[in-house]
Amino acid sequence: MTMYKIIFTYLFFLTISSFLYADQNDKRLNYLFDKLVVAEEEKEINKITNQIWKIWHEIDDPKTTREFETGVQMMNLGYFKRSIDYFDKVINKNQNFAEAWNKRATAHFMMGNFDLSMQDISKTLQLEPRHFGALDGMGLIYIHLNQPDKAIDIYNKMLEIFPNSISTKMKIERILSRKTQST
Repeated sequence: MTMYKIIFTYLFFLTISSFLYADQNDKRLNYLFDKLVVAEEEKEINKITNQIWKIWHEIDDPKTTREFETGVQMMNLGYFKRSIDYFDKVINKNQNFAEAWNKRATAHFMMGNFDLSMQDISKTLQLEPRHFGALDGMGLIYIHLNQPDKAIDIYNKMLEIFPNSISTKMKIERILSRKTQST
């Protein structure tokens, strides 16, 4: 076997294996989260978080991918109950797919079902403790429940993931500002 065939074979299997491990267990995530901790510019932070979101959305089963994407489309169109039905199907097939739990949490949040949303967020964070989207959702729930201190704690946890996030720091500042205005 020539050196080119060996390299090609290695790259082929490396590419295939990266798709098999897609979701919160994907090996590429550790590298991206390490980059996120040291990223200083908001543009760089956004680029890295978009790459993470992309990996979190990857599913190796075409039928499950269609159901998940349909759930996302239904949610984006405002059909939250229907989106939950699709996310239920995905979760029933794969209880360990954190992003399905997170998307269902978002749909529940949009319907005002904060308890159900919080349950799904907790499951998301159990599967992927670094899930900044789930943390952000939890922070929003605490804001809606008028629990600013808990929201600030959540946003501080997000800053552990990306310490230089201007948008996260601004969320904390807005909460503190509202808090001081109400006293």
